[in-house]
Amino acid sequence: MGQGMRVTVDAAMRARDASRIRPQDEVPQPPQPAPQPAKARRAEKRRLAKRRPTQA
Repeated sequence: MGQGMRVTVDAAMRARDASRIRPQDEVPQPPQPAPQPAKARRAEKRRLAKRRPTQA
């Protein structure tokens, strides 16, 4: 290291501790809906298609 500021072990440890995410700082994420299996998606599309009125 040349001229300039030196990072001491103590300063590095303080910086590391300050940058950690504490449990009280975390924002709970809403649960993501589970993706539907392909078969269920096809069945749902078919069901909805039957409900639509036919266009003449």
